[in-house]
Amino acid sequence: MSERTQPDGDAAIQEMLPGLGIDHSTAAAYPAARIPFGPSLLALGKIPGLGQQRLSKLVDHLGHDIGLLLEGDHVRTLEILQTAKVADAHRVAEVLAKTRRDLIETGSRELELLKQRTITLLAPAEIPPRLRSLPDGPRWLFVQGNAKVLDDPPYVAVVGTRQPSQLGTKATEAVVRTMAAYPITLVSGLANGIDAAAHQFALRDGVINVAFLGHGINVIFPAETSDIRERIVESGGAVVSEYLPDDHYKRHFFVARNRLQAGLSDIVVAADGSVNGGTAHTMRFAARYRRPTVGLQFDNAGNLTELVSAQEAGEVVKIFDPAGRRHLDQKFRALCTAVEKPTNGLALVEHLLDREMRLRDITRTDLEQLTIRLRRLIEETT
Repeated sequence: MSERTQPDGDAAIQEMLPGLGIDHSTAAAYPAARIPFGPSLLALGKIPGLGQQRLSKLVDHLGHDIGLLLEGDHVRTLEILQTAKVADAHRVAEVLAKTRRDLIETGSRELELLKQRTITLLAPAEIPPRLRSLPDGPRWLFVQGNAKVLDDPPYVAVVGTRQPSQLGTKATEAVVRTMAAYPITLVSGLANGIDAAAHQFALRDGVINVAFLGHGINVIFPAETSDIRERIVESGGAVVSEYLPDDHYKRHFFVARNRLQAGLSDIVVAADGSVNGGTAHTMRFAARYRRPTVGLQFDNAGNLTELVSAQEAGEVVKIFDPAGRRHLDQKFRALCTAVEKPTNGLALVEHLLDREMRLRDITRTDLEQLTIRLRRLIEETT
């Protein structure tokens, strides 16, 4: 799916989202469900016509207790569906009355198969606070890999066009290399172009990744990123989707996905892109959530920097200028300091030294020369 022209403004974004604002207050009117959230969601997702939007309405209405719809009380089932304003409520209630047992078995079996692939389904109360507190936050999340990384800040999103210039890719590498010195998690979207480059550079430099998908967790798209996805999971990161496991990608899914990238992150970096491209949605979400944004400036960069510079918490950085890189480094170090995580601007140098020690026949003389150089540096900085 190539980057395409998108409508401008918050109104256009809001039209593409499955209902903004979550209110679980009505759940208190019903008893607690006996069937857990996970198999219930997967079971209900098998009912034709009861897709992402309608299931979201039901979760808004019942919260964790959507299993009530599978417990056999036809009158209550119809009442819930109608109160939640689910279209075609009578038909859905009839399907539930006839197939609830099969649906429960199917949902339970599917959840077990997901667990075997290290995929966790987070119920509403289990969603990390940073995402749960968004005005248009997710109702549930499927997480492949380490779900704990979703609640372990700081995070920096690096996003951009699917068709970057060569310099755009190098700019992405410079950002990732700068953050690699610190315990920062990279956030992106596993799309071709800037997203894929950001993930690859992060994997190379030992940075943990979180990748948000614009489709179900069972779908591999684009195919070129399948290896990156596997490596993200194997290296302790997470691949995340709010869609039902087999949901195919859609344009508005990618737009909605962008809000999660912005919402999780402490800083959102636009590496390269256009004000008319899909990445602009991510920057607008960042502004809505009051997340600082950074646009990268370099020769022939896309005009996305114009949108960033117009935002209240936006700034443009000359990424290939030493002063620009130092400024970005200061911002990343400050993120870690704010959450009381240790910082070491030379951590990446240590990582590279360990690699060189494994690959080369390093002698004592080599190390002594390095020690002399380090002592000189210490003297120069005191």
